[in-house]
Amino acid sequence: MQFVHARNWGRVVVGCALLIATGLGGVSSASATVSGKGTPGYCQDDNGVTVIVDFQGLGGETLIRCAPGKQENGVTALQNAGLELTGAGKYGLAVLCKIEGKPADQACTGMPPESASWSFWTGEHGKWASAQVGAQSWKPPAGAFEGWSFAMGKSYAEYPPPRVEPVRKANAPAPAPAAASEGSTGFPWGLVIGIAVVVVLAAAGTVIAMRRRRAAND
Repeated sequence: MQFVHARNWGRVVVGCALLIATGLGGVSSASATVSGKGTPGYCQDDNGVTVIVDFQGLGGETLIRCAPGKQENGVTALQNAGLELTGAGKYGLAVLCKIEGKPADQACTGMPPESASWSFWTGEHGKWASAQVGAQSWKPPAGAFEGWSFAMGKSYAEYPPPRVEPVRKANAPAPAPAAASEGSTGFPWGLVIGIAVVVVLAAAGTVIAMRRRRAAND
C-alpha cells in the first residue's frame, strides 16, 4: 500500500477543500454591461429614456435597457443605460465605433467605414425615424426612445432601423426562485459533507504519520 508522506497531507487537504468550494460555488457569468448603471427592459414610465440596440448582422440578442431620469443627450443615455461605448479616434464618443465591444474587428482609430457603422434613430409615434442630429446634440424628452442599429454592407441610404418597435411594453417578470425538491429542508448538506471530508482526510493523515513514526522507532 502506498502512503502519502505526512508533510504532503496539508497539500492534499487544501486541494480537496478547493475542489469542494469550487463545486459548491458554481460558475458565475460576467455581464457585458457596465455594472450599477441602468436597468434591463423598458422604462415603465416617462421618467427615463428607453435604449434599444440592435446588433443586426453582428449577432447577439437585441438589447433593451432603461436609462433612468433625465438624460443630457443620446450618448449619456447609452452610458446611463449601462452600455459600454468606444469612440472613433479623435472624434471620441461623438462618433461611436463600438457598442458593447461590437464590431470586434474594428480598430476605431478613425471614422468607421460607411458599410460597417452604427446608425442612430429616435422613436416617434411608435415608429423609428433616422436622427437628424448627432447623438451628442440630441436632447431626449422624458419617456423617449432611442435606437442604435448596425449596418453591414449597406450604404447610408439603406441603413436599417432597429427591429424592435419604439413602443413601451411590460417587462418580463423576474424568474421565480427554483422550488426546493420534495423532502428538502434547505439545509446546506453539501457544505457540511464537504467539511466532513476535509476533517476525515486530515485525521487520516495524522494517524498514518503517527504509525510511521512508531514503526521507525521500533
